[in-house]
Amino acid sequence: MLKRLSSETTASSPRVAKIKRFLKTTALILLVLFAVAPIILAAIPGTESAQTYSIYNESYDGYSIIRKDLETQKVGEANKYEALNIISNLNVLNRFDRPNASGALVIAGPAANYDLTETISVILYLLRGGSVIIMDDFGTGNQILDPIFDAFQNIQKFSEEAENLGFPVPSFDDIVGGSGNDSSSEDNGESSGTTKIIESFGAGNEEIASDIGGSFMTELIGKVILRFAFNHTGVLMDALSNNESPVRPIITEIDHSDIELPLAGGGSDKFTYTEGVERIQLEFATIITILVNTNVPVLDEFGAPKLDENGTAISEKIPKWQPLQKLSSSLLTGGDEGVDIDLPFFPFYSSKQSWIETSMSQAADGTAEPDIGEWGNTKFATALTIPLFPGFGKLIFIADPSIFINRWTADVSNNDNLLLFRNLIDMATFTQKGGVDSDGNYVPIPIIFDFGHTYQGLLSPSLYSTALMKLIAQMSMFPFYAPFVPLAAYGYGKKLMPETRRLRPILLTKRRGEKGHSDFEKKLEDIKVSGGYGEPIMHLSRRLVRQVQGDVRFTGLFAKNPKEMASFLSENYPDIGSRRELQSQLSQVFRIAENPTRRINYLAAKKYLALLKKLLDLFNR
Repeated sequence: MLKRLSSETTASSPRVAKIKRFLKTTALILLVLFAVAPIILAAIPGTESAQTYSIYNESYDGYSIIRKDLETQKVGEANKYEALNIISNLNVLNRFDRPNASGALVIAGPAANYDLTETISVILYLLRGGSVIIMDDFGTGNQILDPIFDAFQNIQKFSEEAENLGFPVPSFDDIVGGSGNDSSSEDNGESSGTTKIIESFGAGNEEIASDIGGSFMTELIGKVILRFAFNHTGVLMDALSNNESPVRPIITEIDHSDIELPLAGGGSDKFTYTEGVERIQLEFATIITILVNTNVPVLDEFGAPKLDENGTAISEKIPKWQPLQKLSSSLLTGGDEGVDIDLPFFPFYSSKQSWIETSMSQAADGTAEPDIGEWGNTKFATALTIPLFPGFGKLIFIADPSIFINRWTADVSNNDNLLLFRNLIDMATFTQKGGVDSDGNYVPIPIIFDFGHTYQGLLSPSLYSTALMKLIAQMSMFPFYAPFVPLAAYGYGKKLMPETRRLRPILLTKRRGEKGHSDFEKKLEDIKVSGGYGEPIMHLSRRLVRQVQGDVRFTGLFAKNPKEMASFLSENYPDIGSRRELQSQLSQVFRIAENPTRRINYLAAKKYLALLKKLLDLFNR
């Protein structure tokens, strides 16, 4: 049993070695592929910048025009903005901090998923004063929005508990209202946080704002509106206002109310980022949706509404997703008559003859029509802006990443998309004045484009470098194991690399399955074990016969005759020794050659092999 187990282990070891060599080879090929592919693909014309929403893409679906526009804006003689690209993951935002110039993060058309660490990095970036502009049409950006709104909802409770402990923390109302923690603002005749947000987001109608009062935002956010999101169920179609097709809506209903933006140093200032913008071109856009608490009547077992003690129907609030549109004040005041309110934090609306087409194929080929069950017959909001607490950044959502592609930003005579981008960036960096380096030079405000999550084809040079950079960033972001990453990479890389060896001759008859062994070496090992020295003696004796037979000095008939060979060798090589003794030894050699399978002891074989070598060397002088 032990012998059988040993043989099985021996037999499996070549297979194990083969698997290890295969894994090493595969790892090396992948490493070389990720390292060399970007260089090779970048040399192919058209692949280096042909990615949708790339700031270096000069074609119709690129962002090169807005990048160049950023680079032309000046502060004195210095550039006001600096366009940057992130090709790894958003965790690098944690290492990006410029005093008074956190800049803005632009996320356009994300296709890859965001993990929780990236979302946390975005939240921390907002808290440091950086603004985030998310342009999405398929809902991937919701992976960032959901945790942000979860944090905002939980911060209300956290703020109350912290205040009880004597550690004031901005509440949710403070964050969106910009009131800070100054409880004496009302005593000084200043408006509270909710009143401020009415003035800045308010309807632009002082009478409505005063009627609704400070309860407006309290009732709106946190009770009525639970969260915002990009709709991912369909495409915005506009039958009334479009460019040749309903799938290309033209937005003309734009709110121009001033937004009062809080300043980090205190106070506030008004800004209208829709100033001068009258016409916006969209393409395959979606809309902003909201999760609202909807009043639903409570029914009894017979299906009739339940009544309270006063005979009033009992209702309960159930969260339900709805398209973001013009709000009616009746939702907030409870009155029968409501006034449609234009809120500047979602200032773009489609026409009344719009609907959400759920069939992408019909939307693409132009055969889409409104169906029962699809949202429609309303003015949909396609943008959303949320200024946060002073010192924090701003959240800006646009439901179409194609809004700033070269096709539309270049057409300044027919739309205001490029002007909108300029205003949007100015608003996102409104409180940032840029920095100054140690030499007193102006440090531009960074506008960071997230390229690591956009769709990239297999021929994209950045696909492979992005994957590699994401892996490195993911491994090096945590301080607990980041110091060990270089050591682990060195150890693993050393195992993958081939061993350094001295040059060796290539064996023409390499034996399968045995590294570094030839058939000749294998036969020698078998001869030593079995004692079958007759075969090498046979081969050497035949070679000696051919040498003698071909020598012009040989006058005999058969070189294989021991007597004739001994005479020839003695006459031509006198120092060879006694002719009679040589003849006797040759006779023994030829007898062994005739029967090579006969077993010979090691000493006799050594004697005859030495003789044959000595005689063959005579012809090599």
